[in-house]
Amino acid sequence: MRTLTCGALTLLLTGSAAAAGGDARTQLLRVEADWNEAVVRRDAAALERILADGFVLVWVDGSVSGKRELIDAVKSRKAEIDPFTTQGVTVRFYGRTAVVVGAFSQTARLGERRETHTFRYTDVYHRQFGHWRAVSAHATLVR
Repeated sequence: MRTLTCGALTLLLTGSAAAAGGDARTQLLRVEADWNEAVVRRDAAALERILADGFVLVWVDGSVSGKRELIDAVKSRKAEIDPFTTQGVTVRFYGRTAVVVGAFSQTARLGERRETHTFRYTDVYHRQFGHWRAVSAHATLVR
């Protein structure tokens, strides 16, 4: 179960179906959606672009990973992750930093086995070289 749950958590991967646009909130929501899609597709190149080099993820079990560990986990996971979107997303800006808070349900499939879990998450972004890059993320399992 831990393998499937951690696979489902390959997470954080948050997102929204926001259309591309010029304002900062729309740009951030597009990055969030791209992150979700990258997790589902195991797209390491997209994750390289989205995550800052110093990125830190606090997993649901309290363990901490960096950018490389997250990308490796996404690429090597055994479970398939179904496409997912986020709900109840709020975005707050602090200069060139933004905090995104929301929830998502994610289904992981491994053979005949399926598990769906709901998470609350916080993603922190910093605007670097004209692009929003994720610098930190945290997920909590909703029981």
